[in-house]
Amino acid sequence: MPNIIKVTLLEVTYIRENISKPKAEEIVGSLSQLEETNKISFAGSLRRKKETIGDIDILVTSQKPEKIMKTFTSLHNVREILAEGPTKSSVITKEDIHVDVRVVEPISFGAALQYFTGSKAHNIRLRELAAKRGLKINEYGVFDAKTDRRIAGEREEEIYQILNLPFIPPELREDRGEIKAAQENKLPELIKYSQIRGDLHLHTKWSDGANTIKQMAEATKKRGYEYIAITEHSQSLKFAGGLTEERLREQIELIQRLNRELNDFTILTGIEVDIKSDGSLDFSDELDTYYN
Repeated sequence: MPNIIKVTLLEVTYIRENISKPKAEEIVGSLSQLEETNKISFAGSLRRKKETIGDIDILVTSQKPEKIMKTFTSLHNVREILAEGPTKSSVITKEDIHVDVRVVEPISFGAALQYFTGSKAHNIRLRELAAKRGLKINEYGVFDAKTDRRIAGEREEEIYQILNLPFIPPELREDRGEIKAAQENKLPELIKYSQIRGDLHLHTKWSDGANTIKQMAEATKKRGYEYIAITEHSQSLKFAGGLTEERLREQIELIQRLNRELNDFTILTGIEVDIKSDGSLDFSDELDTYYN
């Protein structure tokens, strides 16, 4: 019996993270090459690794912010300049992504990185904790509420340390109990990329992907994966190259041959089965007989 996963999707949500992250990394890479750039990082929902990304926020420290701004607004993929100032500029890229770049003072970089990473709800909780200690927190640093004396802000870790909290990873900053967990030293350990053993949703050239099944297998095996699942679109999604029942059978036979060639790696076969307007599935029940 072939290895098969039958997947039925009621709704498909397309996300922009796969576009936004490479674009942010490209911009950060370009600005990092400048001698005038000291520290640089993206912030916002992208740094929190949210599934859907809004604007891209990038923070920089530099003694010559004008050079940073000019280089940023002159990048080849900029479609429109929304604003160009001495320390902040905003553009729209050719991919229709809004990008903001801010140059901040080195003494405020940590505070700014924490502030602009968010989330807003998480930051509100931190400010509440700070107020109870006679402190105030903003993008410029941590200050004594009475004297306005700067206490911290150069490093992001300082923001949490001064509130007697361990560093909270950006991925957890959603005000969903992470503050209490930090206070009780019960923050969860995040999964590392090295711990991922497989991917159960991949498309190939058979539908709307860009690579062959063998290429996908070889690339993911190099990442340390032990298995993948090929889950193309079903036949109703013609604009995305959806597979007919006949083509799916052909793909299954190909995957069976590839599995015999590969060592210590398994390719599973699946399918995104559309639900038609009458409530029936996009494929017939005859496929079950074929699999058995």
